[in-house]
Amino acid sequence: MYFDPSDRPQLKQRAKAAMRKVSPNIYLVSVVCLLLTAAPNFVINFPTVRLMFRADSLERAVEIYQNSNLSGGFALSLAVLAMNIFLTLVTCGWRLYTLRASRGEDPGSFDTLFACFRQFWRFLCVQILMDLFIFLWTMLFIIPGIIASLAYSQTIYIMLDHPDMSALDAIRASKQLMKGHKWEYFVLGLSFIGWSILSSFTLGLLSIWLTPYQHVTYANYYNGLVNWTGAPEEEPAGQAAPDEWWKE
Repeated sequence: MYFDPSDRPQLKQRAKAAMRKVSPNIYLVSVVCLLLTAAPNFVINFPTVRLMFRADSLERAVEIYQNSNLSGGFALSLAVLAMNIFLTLVTCGWRLYTLRASRGEDPGSFDTLFACFRQFWRFLCVQILMDLFIFLWTMLFIIPGIIASLAYSQTIYIMLDHPDMSALDAIRASKQLMKGHKWEYFVLGLSFIGWSILSSFTLGLLSIWLTPYQHVTYANYYNGLVNWTGAPEEEPAGQAAPDEWWKE
């Protein structure tokens, strides 16, 4: 099945069709993913929030908040670091789940969210490198930073498809893959803004549906970029093999 990455309506229609095939499981996994990504931040900030609610004035609540930021020290820094690592790996697991769903494969269940923990250092390394490169480009100006983030947008999908590829090679592959497609991908992201605004009016409940819809669509976009058909041996003549397209 060919996915045209420039055809947004087609990508979204196929995302909805793919979601129906794994419904209701995809929504249950979406809920778990949303809870997992929110839980670490809640746990870290809960003591401060509790004290703020018990404050007898707004000024006292602000003072408690400011003191918590100053007194967190080394322990808080470690907690935040651990939280970010956890969120990175769970997010990669969610991308694996939605990538499988987009291809009509069995995406698994809640355990898929933790699949990337088996390659802890690999996914952590690539996230650190991407964040570093985007930060350095942003230091020049905001626009180069945005362009860099678009260029690296397919890196995690590439790593999921190529378990033996190094972090740097995956970043280079994403840059190669996104040549001539950055604006197209940017517009695809913008097309979900209306849904995101609407979700905010539902206290985030709409996110249970919106999150898989958005990420399966992004997975479909990646499938289109790599000419994924579901049967590598039937690829059209002249197409690079799955393990070699990125070397071109």
